[in-house]
Amino acid sequence: MMIDRCRPLKTVFERERSGEICLVKPGNEHEMFTEQVIQHLPEPIKKYLRVCGYINEPIMYNADVVWEECFIKLKPGKEWSRLETRQYNSVQPLARFAYMKFLSMPVAGRDSYHNGIGEMKGKLFNLFPIINGRGKEVSQSSLITIFCEFLFIPGYILQDYVKWESVDTKTARATLYDKEFIVSGIFHFDNEGFFLRFETEDRYYTDEKGKYTMTRFSAIVDSYQTIDEILIPQNVTVVWHLPAGDYEYFMGTIKNINFNVNH
Repeated sequence: MMIDRCRPLKTVFERERSGEICLVKPGNEHEMFTEQVIQHLPEPIKKYLRVCGYINEPIMYNADVVWEECFIKLKPGKEWSRLETRQYNSVQPLARFAYMKFLSMPVAGRDSYHNGIGEMKGKLFNLFPIINGRGKEVSQSSLITIFCEFLFIPGYILQDYVKWESVDTKTARATLYDKEFIVSGIFHFDNEGFFLRFETEDRYYTDEKGKYTMTRFSAIVDSYQTIDEILIPQNVTVVWHLPAGDYEYFMGTIKNINFNVNH
C-alpha cells in the first residue's frame, strides 16, 4: 500500500477530507440556530449571528471554504506568492485540512489539524519533501488557525470545547480546549455587529533559525458578502505582530463557504 509520503499532497488532502466527512453523525443537519440555542453566548456573538442572518438557519457541522484567490508572504519583506487553495473544516470532530499549491513555483503544501495533532508538509514537484513540521508548537498553531475561523463557520461557537465570556459590547473572549491544548483569543466586532478581527498571543512564530516564540497574531476580516441570504466574510488578512513591526503573512478572498457538505 502506498504510504502518504509517496502520495501527491492534493491526494492526501482529498483522502483526509473524505474520511472526516464520514465521521459526521447523522441527524446533525436538522439542528437550527435559534434564540434559545444562542441565549448563553455573549451579546456580541449573538448580535453577529443575527446581523449575518444565521437565526433559523441550520447549524453547520462542517464546511468547504472556497477561495477565489490567496496570497502568502513567506518572510517579512518578501514578495507575495499566489496560491491555489482548497480547505475543509470539521466542527465535530474538531479538524481542518488545507491544500495549497504555489502558482509561481512547483511547490505544494498541506496544513492539517486532527485529533490534537497538527502538521505542515511541503513537497517540491509533488515528490521531494521540503517541509515537515510537527510537534507541540505546530499543533497548537494549527489549532489556532481553526480558532480564527470560528465565526466563518459558526457551528464551532456552540461546542463544548469552547468557553465564552463577555468583555464589553463589542468584544468577547474565548478559551478553546482540545486534547492537551488550552488556548485563548479575543474576538472584536464593529457597532453593527460584524466580526472585525481575532487576536491571540498563544500562536508560535518560527524565525529563520527555526526557533519558536509565542507571538501576537491577528486574523482580520476586511469585508463581507451575501451568499444565499447569509453574510459571510469576503476579504481576509492574517498578521504577525513582530517586535520589528507588523508582518502581513496571508491575504485572500473567499468566494463561498459551502456548509454541511456530505461528499
